[in-house]
Amino acid sequence: MTISTLSRFSRHLLSPFNKSLRYKLMLIMVAIAVLPLSLVTLFATKTTKQSLSLEVIRSNESRMEWAGKYFNEKFDQLQAISYSVLLDKNLFPNTNSSSNNINIDPDDVTDSYIKEKLRALYIANNSQIARISLYMRFKQQLFIADKDAVRTTSQLSTPSMDWETTDDSFESVNIITNVNRNFFSIVRSMNRFEDREVLGGVSMDVRWQMMNSVLDMLQSESSSQVFIVDSKGNMMYDPYSGTEQITVNKTLLEQIVSNPTLPGYRQLKEGFLFYQPVASDKLWLIKFIPMSYVTHGASSTLHFSFVTAVIFIGFAIAVSVLTAYFTTKPIIRLTKSMRAVEFQNFDVGVSRVRRDEIGTLERRFNSMLLRIKELIQTEYKTKIEKRTAQLKAMQAQINPHFLYNALQAIGGIALDRKVPEIYEHVRAISELFRYTIRMKSDLVTVTDELEHVSNYLHIQNIRFHDTLTIHMDIDEECRSCQIPKFSLQPIVENCFKHGLEDKMGTWSITIRVQMILDEVEISIEDNGIGIPDERLWQIRKQLTLESDDQELGDSLGMSNIHTRIKMIFGGDYGLYITSEKDAGTTVKLVIPSLPERREEIGA
Repeated sequence: MTISTLSRFSRHLLSPFNKSLRYKLMLIMVAIAVLPLSLVTLFATKTTKQSLSLEVIRSNESRMEWAGKYFNEKFDQLQAISYSVLLDKNLFPNTNSSSNNINIDPDDVTDSYIKEKLRALYIANNSQIARISLYMRFKQQLFIADKDAVRTTSQLSTPSMDWETTDDSFESVNIITNVNRNFFSIVRSMNRFEDREVLGGVSMDVRWQMMNSVLDMLQSESSSQVFIVDSKGNMMYDPYSGTEQITVNKTLLEQIVSNPTLPGYRQLKEGFLFYQPVASDKLWLIKFIPMSYVTHGASSTLHFSFVTAVIFIGFAIAVSVLTAYFTTKPIIRLTKSMRAVEFQNFDVGVSRVRRDEIGTLERRFNSMLLRIKELIQTEYKTKIEKRTAQLKAMQAQINPHFLYNALQAIGGIALDRKVPEIYEHVRAISELFRYTIRMKSDLVTVTDELEHVSNYLHIQNIRFHDTLTIHMDIDEECRSCQIPKFSLQPIVENCFKHGLEDKMGTWSITIRVQMILDEVEISIEDNGIGIPDERLWQIRKQLTLESDDQELGDSLGMSNIHTRIKMIFGGDYGLYITSEKDAGTTVKLVIPSLPERREEIGA
């Protein structure tokens, strides 16, 4: 039910466009005007967004690289502080000697030296370091320097490191841990070179604030999020956590930092994620720029493009509609005039004719109206003349039938009086009339046409009994083939009229009918005076002309035969004339071998 309803609605909606050229032209012109503008707007929007994206990528890749270098410089400074403690020979004199060869007296390293060393380091770096802790294994003590004082404790476990677990370990310790939101710890152990035995270690609680200058380098976009994660993707430091932030996919962070690689970025559906390894791949600088920043940056350009596109689209629609309206107005006027002609109203000609192509149509329409009026008058006269001709034809048809019947009566009297010669002559004349008035078909058999020619020659033989010799050579295969009616008798008549009447001596006419492949060739040859070359050329030229262009003359009969053959059988067939002066003329008639149809035989 819903599909049929939608189908009816769509047909109703498209009905005006199917019936009116004006609406089609409006729709096409609007589409031509609107589609390019819309595509240009979309392309400009996409290009602007891509350009801003590329600019964001290039600028932030450079920032991440510089920030990584700056972070590593600061981290190297912290590492130098820890090395100044671990590499102090007064604190760890046995780093390069075996414990079996050298016995260390704990009193050799005084507490006062250790405390003074830590106090000096703390005072020099207290802007960056909140606490320095030194573990001395041979003393089993932990020395701590902070803002309060330098103190000693036997409690070896701290929030960042439990030093008791390293006594039986031969592994180096080099870690970075997060103490809280404001501090992180750098922990390094001191191992003897030969057996990697832990001699002690240093731990520094560093203020994250010292890295703010690095992160500020990356905070170039107000909506971006910059933070530091460890090698497992855990959050280490986020100075901007108090502001509204975009959550970064934790799984994606783990995938990036779990496989140490070169710095780079990922373009996500939510935005751009940049990453830079620092501190020997122990920490990662992460920056996330939401996609809203890119779209917001392009919003002004997009807004201007959208407003401009809407204005131009509206203007294009108005221009397209007006153009289509005024273009189709004369066509619609011409259409209305044509509809009026259907109702026999011929007084609807276009009075104001345009000068363009539509004006040409209007002039042709006016000419057509005038021609229609003339044809109506001509047709009316033709009908009257046709009726008159039909009446005269009916009157004329009575005479041949009357003459044929009269000749038959004379022939019967001749037989009764025992004069067969008169009967044969009358029979030949009556058969000629009968063949002439018989209107069965335009095509007859070769046998019928030859019989008609024989009757004509029989009558001519009466006139020229001692002079005329007739020869006929007929191929039996050709007798049932079809030939246009009255094709041979006019040619034979021309033999007497133009070839034999002016010749002295014996006259001869030879008619040959033979089958050559799939064609029937009929040649009619006389031994008359022949045709002069110039006249022969004129006759051949006359045969090549169209029937409407043929001139009246002696060759009109043969031209008529030639044209009828071509019209019925095609351009490959017709008449061919050869002649030699004082030797005679030969006319060949070539037609296809077409047997008589059964329905014609039955008729």
